[in-house]
Amino acid sequence: MRRVRTRPPRGGSKRPPRVARRRDRSEAPSRRAVDRRRGVAAKPRDASPEAIDRLLDAQDWSALVPLLPRSTAPVDEVLARLRAHCRALLTWNRRVSNLISKNDEARIVARHVAESLAPARWMAELAIGEWLDFGSGAGFPALPLAMAGIGRRWVLVETRRPKILFLRKTLSEITTDGVLEVVGARLESIPGDSYRVGGFTARATDKLGPTLALASTFVASGGSAFLWKGSRWSDEIESDRSWVSWWRLSDRREISNTAISVARFERI
Repeated sequence: MRRVRTRPPRGGSKRPPRVARRRDRSEAPSRRAVDRRRGVAAKPRDASPEAIDRLLDAQDWSALVPLLPRSTAPVDEVLARLRAHCRALLTWNRRVSNLISKNDEARIVARHVAESLAPARWMAELAIGEWLDFGSGAGFPALPLAMAGIGRRWVLVETRRPKILFLRKTLSEITTDGVLEVVGARLESIPGDSYRVGGFTARATDKLGPTLALASTFVASGGSAFLWKGSRWSDEIESDRSWVSWWRLSDRREISNTAISVARFERI
């Protein structure tokens, strides 16, 4: 048998033999990834009342008390309403469709309820009776604020059907002191004379300029718009100055231990 000589690579150096790299245990695919490849359905999250209550019991409800304005409703009653909302939301999240991310379930009080209530005392000082909430989603910030005694009437505007269904079901089961209405429509498709309000809220929705343009249709002169914004709020304010035709920035307050702040704009 003729022996064939192999020519070394140019440069005179020999390539090191290829050695199969041993996979580190930490790099092993997760059980969920393996299950997905095998077509195995993910194990459903426990939506039993006991599991939901354990999740809620582990959260800091006492942190909400300093945020609540002085109102006719006792604090215990307000906290019970807030908890009922969260219980309904988590149950829906696990049984029907996602309203909030899975990671937010264990911090729903701090991430959603507390952030919604952060400007409650500030808003109570304005004594605004009628509010419109844009992009209500799972009910934040409108429901916690209404449960805390802010306003006499709230209109919640939402476009996504699963969230509309959840809001309507929740409002049929949870009592509040004010009147709440869910409108399933895009805000820009609602005639301006349908609702005339003194207050407007929007959390985690569109950019500041377009949001204030929509709000100007419904908020009367002298009214207020409260917008929840992240760390890039100043960029949004400066990049689109069209809002100055209808609004002036009155104040902005940061939410402690977060990158979120709430800005109040006054309707000119």
